[in-house]
Amino acid sequence: MVTTTKQKVLFELLAHKGDWLSGDQLATDLAVSRESIWKAINALKKKAHQIESRKNLGYQYIETPFLDEDIVGYYMDKQLIDGMFVEKTVTSTQHLAKQYLTTHTVSKPVFFAAEAQSAGYGRRGRHFYSPATSGLYFTIVLPNTTDNWDQVGLLTTNMAVVIAQTLESFFPKETIDLKWVNDLFINNKKVGGIITEANVELESNSVSAFIMGVGLNLTTKDFPDELSDIAQSIDKSATLDRNLLLTTLIKNIIDTYYHGDFATLLTEYRRRSNVIGKHVTLKLGNQTIYGTAKQIASDGGLIIEDENGITKSFTSGEVIKTNVQ
Repeated sequence: MVTTTKQKVLFELLAHKGDWLSGDQLATDLAVSRESIWKAINALKKKAHQIESRKNLGYQYIETPFLDEDIVGYYMDKQLIDGMFVEKTVTSTQHLAKQYLTTHTVSKPVFFAAEAQSAGYGRRGRHFYSPATSGLYFTIVLPNTTDNWDQVGLLTTNMAVVIAQTLESFFPKETIDLKWVNDLFINNKKVGGIITEANVELESNSVSAFIMGVGLNLTTKDFPDELSDIAQSIDKSATLDRNLLLTTLIKNIIDTYYHGDFATLLTEYRRRSNVIGKHVTLKLGNQTIYGTAKQIASDGGLIIEDENGITKSFTSGEVIKTNVQ
């Protein structure tokens, strides 16, 4: 892949973030003309890269408010993935991933991220509010590496833990709870969700890959009226590098997928659970289960003791209500 002068200048500025680089220094280091540097800087500024210019000091990279494929590529370890796609506005990254799999076979993870989604969705097809510049919306395709379906049930729980831990490293003042099975919460309000779907090969009736979508409310200030009581951002006053957060999440997800300690992750999931010990209402198809959430099972299922004292483990369904006993 050919690297343009504009990309080379961007990468050089990122490599020296916080420092000043003179135009002459950049021209010398990149073996291009001083005029080429000037043109590249202006082109980057037109793409909303905030670069400060000062006489006798040169240039310093500040930030960009947008997801940027070049910056994501700069931070990303390309050996971990088969491909990456960073778009502006899409229907949903989950749709992009599914379309990709109709014409591609993956041997390594591939991910899709978007600045905004017009039809982002979670479990049961529920709409996920996805405004630009204040959230993170991405889908990662993970090639199936196991026929052990007990472990497959832990995929979402494992990823919920690593996503929560990664977010807390970027938002050190916050503590993230997990609502079984796929929602991230702060102060009893949802800040993010995960949806995991399987890509089934019809000829062999086997799962070739898992398609895991993640939607996160990072700094969103305003939510639609119907969401304002149930959703919030992690920290609406925070400033952070979303490109770095995206790549850190992707790297940590991939590392956990291939090398994670399932027992340790399950222990941490249980510790973060905001349903254990509470009266819950579980929606299971047309059935509604009422009872007390006793524990998260070893396969990631939710163990509920119902009103008759009968204990069962559920591997599907949605907790639609929780009450403290």
